Amino acid sequence: MKTRKFQVVSSAVLALALACGAALKPAQAVTVNEPSGINLGGTSFFDALGKYTPGLIYQQYFQMQHFNAINDTNGNAIPVFKNTSITAIVSLNQFIYVSPYHLFGGVLGAMAIVPLVDLNASFAHDSPVRLVANRGMGVGDITWGPFIAFPPVIRGGRPVFAQRMEFDVISPSGSYDTSKDINPSSGFWSINPYWTVTLLPTAKTELSARFNYLHNFTNSQPASSAPLPAGTTTQAGDAGWVNFTASYEVLPKLNVGLNGYYFKQFTDDQVNGVTQKGTETESLSMGPGATYMFNQNNIGFLNVYLPVVKKNTTNGFNVILRYIHAF
Repeated sequence: MKTRKFQVVSSAVLALALACGAALKPAQAVTVNEPSGINLGGTSFFDALGKYTPGLIYQQYFQMQHFNAINDTNGNAIPVFKNTSITAIVSLNQFIYVSPYHLFGGVLGAMAIVPLVDLNASFAHDSPVRLVANRGMGVGDITWGPFIAFPPVIRGGRPVFAQRMEFDVISPSGSYDTSKDINPSSGFWSINPYWTVTLLPTAKTELSARFNYLHNFTNSQPASSAPLPAGTTTQAGDAGWVNFTASYEVLPKLNVGLNGYYFKQFTDDQVNGVTQKGTETESLSMGPGATYMFNQNNIGFLNVYLPVVKKNTTNGFNVILRYIHAF
């Protein structure tokens, strides 16, 4: 099924870690972040399978993220952030339209995701660096885009392979306070094309992977609790990542398995057009998950992500509960 999960806090805090800790240049305390809205781990089981007849699909996500450290380029906690506690509770509403039109054998459609984000951050009173969050409930960045979904390949009377391609735009439409370090919105535009595939080697096993690319545009109003020189601009580096799952049907309608993601930033961030060396991010998280199909039109998912590798980013856990209803 189509899915997309928002990495709201870690993407925003990443830049602050880089500016205030990893790069160890407190004077350059400017947010250079990957966008709020990228799908780090939201891809779940049977990702490329979905609805192929005209109609609507609604997905509701509840996500809880908690981070207790901000790591440097070597994966070690940055000491200038003492007693880090950053929490985001996210409610996502995804609307998917499957059209009656076809192209190259695939079904054309479009989707939009509207997030609501509740942020909170705290640090020790004697912490050398204390980040300021745009607290409370706010609207996050809306993601939207067209897709083409190819009906599954059938062998032996059952599906064995499915794929979908999508071109998403992340628009800076969310709550954004330039005087705060951590915001629901990233404050800039991004594009995120991806290709997702699902393999079904046997009637009870499933393998899925979503391959993403990310390009970020310039932020002409970067956020920071410290005063910034007039005209300061930032641009987060390009990145790629893969979300992956593997599951097995242990009971009728119930699959359990492993889910994870690996994220790698390809180019360094820029401030005022100048490359900031050593700001590339690397992240690997994995954990258990399960999905239950109540019926053909109602499916539930539970995914847990625990940190394995965290370089130039926040360090913590992530839990996602998701419900899908197809009309």
